[in-house]
Amino acid sequence: MRKLGEFRLNNQESDFQNVFEFPDFVEMRPVLRDAVRSAARESFERPELPVKVERATTALEEQLERETRKYERQMGVYPNQTTELNALVRLYTHILQIISRATDITPELEDIIYAVNQTRLSLIQLPKLVGVGELYREDRDQELIPDTFYDYVTTYLVKPYLIDPSGQIVPANVQKAGRQLVVKMTTYAYRDWDAYLTHEYDEQHIVKNRRGLTNDAYYQQLEAVELKYADKVYSKVLADVYQAFKRILIPAYTKQFEIMTTPLSPILRKAPQVKQQLDQIIRQAFHVDAAGVEHVMDNQIQAIKNKYQFYRENFT
Repeated sequence: MRKLGEFRLNNQESDFQNVFEFPDFVEMRPVLRDAVRSAARESFERPELPVKVERATTALEEQLERETRKYERQMGVYPNQTTELNALVRLYTHILQIISRATDITPELEDIIYAVNQTRLSLIQLPKLVGVGELYREDRDQELIPDTFYDYVTTYLVKPYLIDPSGQIVPANVQKAGRQLVVKMTTYAYRDWDAYLTHEYDEQHIVKNRRGLTNDAYYQQLEAVELKYADKVYSKVLADVYQAFKRILIPAYTKQFEIMTTPLSPILRKAPQVKQQLDQIIRQAFHVDAAGVEHVMDNQIQAIKNKYQFYRENFT
């Protein structure tokens, strides 16, 4: 993990500091989640069942991230959002207090405290905007942020599903398979892959500890679990594509390229030739065929099936 001074140097490049965009957020997330869990637990008037606390934790963590990213995109606060923003700042303050309760403040914990506090300060310092802004709704589906990394990739991949190829990418002009692809990519953009893999490991553990299974049934159930979570391959594909984008764009065309917030259109307007490079990265990583259809899952699924077929043929 980077030292605190390195965080400060890195974060001086951006006006808005977002803990979810810090370089080592993957390492920070468990500590942040524990703090959110404590905040969720303390929100109940009396002790609650663990499952209820976990649901509240998940909802609160999602709200924390989505609201933070919203204000980062807006770079300001509308009058009707003042109460919401104040509540968000109070939540960050509470999380900061919870993390700071630790008896041993390690350099790593200092980095997390710094990142959370910088986010809190960025929210406090947001300028006032004129007009009406969007308020958070828990039941609202998450959407891809226009003109950012995930939106760019999805827009490229959905092209073969357009009813009118020259038309806009709007629901009315996208075939059902294309709309499903957009939903899938949106899911991947916001998915907590660590938690997703934990669910897979848990299900595998259940199968491995299930008594009385024949070898054939054992392999069949393990195969079903692995196929269920086969789309985890998208985590690596998207991460690789993002890193490839960064290598092209930084520092030649932009000082930083954040996965959820940096708009691509200003870069492409100044350097239109870059689009061909970015599109080529997508084509290769997603195994896009001549018709423009991606085939990331093909090899993944076949490899899983081949593996368990081998097990059944040789170990039953």
